[in-house]
Amino acid sequence: MSVRLGQPAPGIAPRPQQQQQQALTNNPKVREREDPRAKDTGKGSSGTGKAGSGDKSVSGGGGGAKGLRNRDGMDNGGQVGAWNGGGFSGVEENTNARFKAPAGRAGGPGSQQQPLAGYPQREGMQAQHLRESPHAGQLDLPRGEQQQQRSASEREGPNAAQLALEGRARLRAAVLERLLNGMKDVHGRLAKFLKTPGRLGVVNLSLVLSESSLTYELWKEPSGVPERRARMAQTLGVPVEASDAQLLHALTVEVHQCFEEFVSSRPGREIRAEYEAVLEGYEAAGVLPVMPGFDTGPMQAELTRVGLPHDKDFARSLLIDPRILAVGISPDDGVPPQVMVAGLSVAQLGTIVAQLRRLNPRLTNTQVLNLMMLASTDIKKAMRKAIGQSEVDGVQDMARQLLRLQAVELLFP
Repeated sequence: MSVRLGQPAPGIAPRPQQQQQQALTNNPKVREREDPRAKDTGKGSSGTGKAGSGDKSVSGGGGGAKGLRNRDGMDNGGQVGAWNGGGFSGVEENTNARFKAPAGRAGGPGSQQQPLAGYPQREGMQAQHLRESPHAGQLDLPRGEQQQQRSASEREGPNAAQLALEGRARLRAAVLERLLNGMKDVHGRLAKFLKTPGRLGVVNLSLVLSESSLTYELWKEPSGVPERRARMAQTLGVPVEASDAQLLHALTVEVHQCFEEFVSSRPGREIRAEYEAVLEGYEAAGVLPVMPGFDTGPMQAELTRVGLPHDKDFARSLLIDPRILAVGISPDDGVPPQVMVAGLSVAQLGTIVAQLRRLNPRLTNTQVLNLMMLASTDIKKAMRKAIGQSEVDGVQDMARQLLRLQAVELLFP
């Protein structure tokens, strides 16, 4: 018995696939298209694809190098202590190709095999699971599962450690650039104001550049977004299930090391020298800068909430200098020759300095600092105190008395 191709044997119902194949074979148009000896119509084939349709993924970056540069750190001219670089997301998004995980080679540990055609695959089943499954000779299933988990952790361990090192390198580079841009911003503002200082003899800058303010900039987004928190834990090499105290401790240690590295680095020393040179110009011009000495933002309350101890050095501003008048948290703040006073805001303290210069226009910056030190010191108890209304009245009287002494010195040289 002979059976022609494309037709079922007698007594056997044709399958749907065979019916479809038979219909296509019996169609004369299909035969002409498939037969190489079919008559050529002379019409060219029209392609449906458009040239350059895949260029959208290349040109849709949105911002280019300028956008990445703005995300890396603070924009010039912005306020110090309010990073416009997107917090921790700005550090995370600034990722170059060299920081991406390398793709697995064919047949290597990082590659995945394609499922076999014609065999049903269970949902979620991958070739990685097939390779890690124990062979038939392993009858101790719990022990086999332990070996499987151990082998998986050994494969993922070096990769996770490498990702943590690369993440810390990116984070440290972003923090160092943030500090450098912050110092440059302060230097630019002070230098610009020094060109036209005015007649008040005082300038108020409510700027803080401290470990606490920078830590809060990095912690603000991960504290509320679980995805950002997991990404920060991976960057710092901390388990994802770690508590807020463990994660914040690792973050504060990393930020502290960045501050120490910045102070000892060459760019840090250069910008500090330029900053002190501008302060020398203020001393010569008779204008006293007034700044906050510590950060009073929400980071201290966050550390208290998780139970992490912290000292005042964590909130101390990097901008304080013996040539400026700073506002402290407590009367005992400030190490000589640095002068810090407590009990007033930056604006109130600047107003008092301006009033002293009206009462005695011959006051120098050093004399103003000495008057404020005397006003905030209890001579009888030999201890510092906060400045109130009585201390303000007393320092004004001392400015008047000093003016009388200076007048006598002019009359009787």
